[in-house]
This record gives sequence, C-alpha cells and structure tokens, in this order.
Amino acid sequence: MKSKIIYKNEEMELTDDFIDIGYMAENFEAMDINKNVIEIKKASPNRNIQIFMSFPSFEEFSDEIIMFDEFMNDAKVDIFTYIIFDKEFHIPYQFKKIIPIFDVNEEFASMYGTKIVSGTLENRLTKALFLIGKDGAVYHIDMPNDLEKPLNIERIRVELNKVYQSYTGAGCHG
Repeated sequence: MKSKIIYKNEEMELTDDFIDIGYMAENFEAMDINKNVIEIKKASPNRNIQIFMSFPSFEEFSDEIIMFDEFMNDAKVDIFTYIIFDKEFHIPYQFKKIIPIFDVNEEFASMYGTKIVSGTLENRLTKALFLIGKDGAVYHIDMPNDLEKPLNIERIRVELNKVYQSYTGAGCHG
C-alpha cells in the first residue's frame, strides 16, 4: 500500500518502501554543494545526533527551511543536520547549521521512502524529517501528509531532548 500525501489540494503517492522508528538508519551516497560524492553514515563520525530532512524544493518551502536552520543554530549541542533535495541546484541562502546535499542517485529516496511517485511533484522528495540517534537508530519521523503543514518543531524539540539523554554507545547493530 502506498502512502498518500497532499500538496495544494492534489493527492500524490509515495514509494512503497520506507524506514520506520526503531530501525537502524541506512547509509546512503549523495552529492554535496561542491559536486563531491559523499557517504552519509547511519552514525555520525563523532557519535552525534543526526537529522536527515528532505523537501520537494527550496523555493516553495524556503521560509520553513530557513526557520529550521535558525532552530538548529540555537541548539546547545552539535547535531549534524542534512537537508536533502532530489537534484542539484544553486541554493540562494547561506545555511548556518544545515548541510545541503543532493540525492542524485535516489539512494535516500529509495531507502527512506521519501520519493513521490505520482502527481505534479513526481520524482521529487516529500517533506520529511528523520531523527537519528547516536547509535544510528531512527528515533523519530515527521512526514506530514499535507505538505502545506509545517514540521512539528515543538515535538522535534521534545524528541531531540529524549535522544540526547538516551544511550550513548554503539548498539548491537552498530
């Protein structure tokens, strides 16, 4: 069964595959803003918390993206926060904390279930946020069914606090 999302009153479907809370995150390759292929690991090099977030475009969601960058800039701990887009383009904004990357080989889209497979946003990434713990496990997912609704920042704040206070070593799947 495919998941359905709505954007500007248009119903679209997401790919069947997805990752869920409690599962280990997946490593994936992407391209950075300098056109280098990089591997994003399920556990950050310093065992820090990570956030993987995606949006269909920068232009239509820039206010929310910039607000989230400010939110992350105010965080008291280091959190690797990646914003993932489906294709390379010039980003007309200098991020403070968020690291922009491009899912040019659709690895993130396939493994995390963020690929839109029908409608006007077909082959784009849906709005999604995955909170990855220090051990590489998925602790929280925010993937709104209606793309016009913002990510739930207050819930993300609560979940970040939970993850920060959680287990700090490598789990049995590490």
